Amino acid sequence: MEDKKKSFLNYFNEDSPNFIVEYRGNFKEEIDRINYGCGDEITKNIGVVSTAYENIERLKKDVPSIIFIEIRAPYVLQDMAPNDIEGVVEIKRNPYLGLRGSGVLIGIVDTGIDYLNNEFIREDGSTRVLSIWDQSIQEEKSEEVFIGRTFSNKDINSALTLFRSGGDPYSIVPSRDNIGHGTKVASIIGARGYDEEVEGIAPDCDYVVVKLFESLNYRKMLLENGVEYKPIYNESEILAGIEYLKNYSVNSKRPMVICIPLGTTEGSHDGNNLLSRYITSVGNIRGIVIVAGVGNEGASSSHVSANLINVGDIKEFELKIPKEIKTLSISAWIRKPNKASINIISPTGETSRFIDPKIGKKEKVKFIFTNTTLEVYHFVPERFTGHQLVIIYFNSVKAGLWKLQFKGEYVIDGRIDIWLPPKDILPQGTEFLTPDPYITLTIPSTARKVVTPSFYNSIDDTIISESGRGFNSNNLLNPDIAAPGINIRAISVGGKKTTLSGSSAATALTSGVCALLLQWGIIEENDKTMYSTKVRTYLMYGADRSLNIEYPSREIGFGKLNLLGTFNFISGAYTSNSNRSSNGEKEFYIGNLFIRLPWVKRWLR
Repeated sequence: MEDKKKSFLNYFNEDSPNFIVEYRGNFKEEIDRINYGCGDEITKNIGVVSTAYENIERLKKDVPSIIFIEIRAPYVLQDMAPNDIEGVVEIKRNPYLGLRGSGVLIGIVDTGIDYLNNEFIREDGSTRVLSIWDQSIQEEKSEEVFIGRTFSNKDINSALTLFRSGGDPYSIVPSRDNIGHGTKVASIIGARGYDEEVEGIAPDCDYVVVKLFESLNYRKMLLENGVEYKPIYNESEILAGIEYLKNYSVNSKRPMVICIPLGTTEGSHDGNNLLSRYITSVGNIRGIVIVAGVGNEGASSSHVSANLINVGDIKEFELKIPKEIKTLSISAWIRKPNKASINIISPTGETSRFIDPKIGKKEKVKFIFTNTTLEVYHFVPERFTGHQLVIIYFNSVKAGLWKLQFKGEYVIDGRIDIWLPPKDILPQGTEFLTPDPYITLTIPSTARKVVTPSFYNSIDDTIISESGRGFNSNNLLNPDIAAPGINIRAISVGGKKTTLSGSSAATALTSGVCALLLQWGIIEENDKTMYSTKVRTYLMYGADRSLNIEYPSREIGFGKLNLLGTFNFISGAYTSNSNRSSNGEKEFYIGNLFIRLPWVKRWLR
């Protein structure tokens, strides 16, 4: 028993990062034999391991059932500071539909939930939170999960009863939302509405919540780089959390919206990394809708792209480093079947010389004048995409202008894309000098069978530059639609009114709308086959579209979220040529009847 406790505590070691692995065979049996790490099964072919970087090659030999180890990527919350705009967006239910999310589960992977908040409690005093998996609890572990503890609806109700009698509810359910992001997201989706100003979209929904464990390894990296603390999460805990939510929905035989208000910039952006492929498989399940936001990286200057024309052509990208950074990783993707070599030039003019792409090649370079070392890894081809992946790990990278040169070795279209880590984990001012604002939507919003909202300012009806932009790197169409994302009213921990801005806010709004559609379709048996793809289609058809924008748009997909438009489509009261006139009036047909309505600011009617 002591050995098992010691093993799972390895997940909480800042020098032992967690990795997602794909396995085939006796993974659990083999991983339990090693003494330099630990691991657990998440699904029948995906697992998690925790070990130091220097043990990776050793792990591959000692645990032969592991067939692939995913490269780690930092996932960040997708909120941002509210704009200084008078007023806030009013969130109101459509009075004509009578939908409140009854019978629908809302699954959230986030920072937890303030389960003591009155907005998550019914009028009879019982909680609307059916289950919490708190991954961050280290003292003990529930049997059904690999870290943390799970709490049932009964546990949470017992904690509420104790709280009302003056006792300590956290002695029964010691799960708190210390950051507050998850509580805000949950309230936008379904706050009960005791305060009408903050009533959520689906106030009759129930919640299943995963409080994600923050990566201590990434936290250590932030401190070493001198970057202000922001919570960062591992891919492995996110995937395990989604699996927990999926299983709850399937086992309870209730429809669920899974809200994912966080993401990363690191990956191929074509929906083919391990997490995205897993999410796509979950999106195939009837009764489950997954919503993932595009992130806030649209104006971060963190993406560059170019096309090599001929063999021997060179493309150069300039990267500004504002201060010394102890560790920095950059991923470059050369689209298959192209191949390119890479040369790194320091601010003092030292060069690595061109490093050729070879399978499994690793090369270490030392820059004397800047005292910077870097390691260059080539993956040719990368397992899931077939592209050439070049990862550059900098150690003690100095301030100044660094140059990355790529030379064509085999060229068809010569496409190159490079993404920096999320802006929240970099020193301010770390940026490319000639950025490409497109393909800046975050992963996993690039996955297939996922509802993907961008965000805009519904107060003045403007597109927000920070909103991630499409399309996918393989031209799959994302985002699907745009939802309001500036100054959305919410509830904070402790019950105070607040606002939330950014991709997280739009993701929460869209999740609430999806809950109403699941109620109409599955609970009320109007369309019992509803799942992610069908809901995406309904939202696309119902979206508001302006005549002066070409659709689908890289910024707002197929238009702005409009639930009434969706139900008009479902009922047949729509036209394929529904647009706005140049002066903003809404024009459409019902049968042969032409309708023109004056423009009234709204996001949902």
